[in-house]
Amino acid sequence: MKYLWMSVIIGPMVALLATSCSESSNFSSPDIDAPKMLTFGFYVEDNADVLSKDYAVDLTAVQTSGSSTVSIHVPMPATVDKSSLVARFTMSDGTTAKVNGVEQVSRQTANDFTVPVDYILTKDNVNVRCAVDIVKATNLKWREMPVFDALTVYGDPVMKVNPKDNLPYVAFKIRTDNDYRSSVIKYENGAWVHVGDAGFGSKISSSYFDFSIAPDGTPYIAYSNSEIKATTTTLAGAMTVMKYDGSAWNYVGNENGILKAQSNYIGLAALENELVAAQQNNSAKADYPRRSMVLSTYKDGQWTSANHASVTNEIFTLSMANNNTSAYVLSINRGSVSGVNYGYNVLKYENGEWTPMLVNAIEPDATANSPYICGCAVSADNVPYIWFGDNAGGSYNIRVKTYNAETNQWKTLTGNVLPLGFAFDSHTEVAIAIGADGMPYLVYNNKTDQNYPYFMYLDAETGQWTTPVRVAEVAASGLNIAFSHTGVCYVTFADGDNHIRTYSYE
Repeated sequence: MKYLWMSVIIGPMVALLATSCSESSNFSSPDIDAPKMLTFGFYVEDNADVLSKDYAVDLTAVQTSGSSTVSIHVPMPATVDKSSLVARFTMSDGTTAKVNGVEQVSRQTANDFTVPVDYILTKDNVNVRCAVDIVKATNLKWREMPVFDALTVYGDPVMKVNPKDNLPYVAFKIRTDNDYRSSVIKYENGAWVHVGDAGFGSKISSSYFDFSIAPDGTPYIAYSNSEIKATTTTLAGAMTVMKYDGSAWNYVGNENGILKAQSNYIGLAALENELVAAQQNNSAKADYPRRSMVLSTYKDGQWTSANHASVTNEIFTLSMANNNTSAYVLSINRGSVSGVNYGYNVLKYENGEWTPMLVNAIEPDATANSPYICGCAVSADNVPYIWFGDNAGGSYNIRVKTYNAETNQWKTLTGNVLPLGFAFDSHTEVAIAIGADGMPYLVYNNKTDQNYPYFMYLDAETGQWTTPVRVAEVAASGLNIAFSHTGVCYVTFADGDNHIRTYSYE
């Protein structure tokens, strides 16, 4: 436990004995009517869209009249944004408070609590330093939310948190009347409710499906549409995009797809004022080479699609992630390209342009990357993270890398592959989200424990991955992890009955 000290100054400086505020033997002088902080906390009502619950501390055990030490520790999850929090507090009669010379008003004044904040309490001619420190909460637990079993999931669900209402949304494919259709639900007022109809849109081909929510809160889905008739300008399996307008799902562009291709391994990113998508074309009759990566954008009412000059070879799979203004695509090449087995590529979309960040890459001591696993995530401040499998060291393991814009280099987190403790295969799943503290949080299905979902994160203090903990005793597939703006972590997956399970961590 860290201890922060204060001094009491009365006229000419008098040296006072400093002791821990939590000890009953704190220095006390009955002759000194020192200013005191009576209550202190951070409340949802004062920090809209920042907090999901109240965080208040009991000061009765740490406040002593005339105490020479006042230190307030507020436990809070590391995933809460602490850069501009408004405190609610009360003080002893006649006391005022300043931070860096600025007078503090309860429920009004915001401060950056990513570092300890010193409140200088003043009453008459007595000053007391009251140090407020937000510490990492240690009592966080995984809480199971209601199971959604009204529909059966076919393929992997996709979960996002809406930036406007901070609610988790889950999109998935269902079967209705032998047709595979889209469905989206959200968790609101303690229950899962449908967003639009239970099954909507055109029939989905295979499991190629993605989901994204724009910064303005508008949900979008993308899927491979098997109902399109092949013509000179259309092709069955082309990617179709739909948006929810608040009452119904509508096609973005048209219901015949956004390009002439058979779209596999679909990725969708809803940015400010535009949509960005990626897919692998799997038809020789398309407008693009078979198994090539096709990138699409929608802006000002128009879809445009093309291959990118940096990745013209066949790809095996791809993954996409975005923040408000940028999108990233990680793809794995198919087979050997220029002597590299299953090399990986990273492209960045920003300000209307695609920029290659890595092309046909592989680790120096690896002979191949795995074609079965890849993923990417991006922080709010535009730091990308990627993960994939490679055989550096003689066996396949999962590696997580991030990009440093100052050095223009990618580095493996902690300098090592993920310490998961098992040899992964084509069914191994890893999902990563970036918290408000800028650290990656990870969930995976543990092959050594019945495919149960496990959770770990990169500790900011140690720079190492934490010891994995089990989220639930339920076999998981289609793992997702995401954060609300208020710091709540959600994990979603399909269980063995193909029903949606969701857990929150707060």
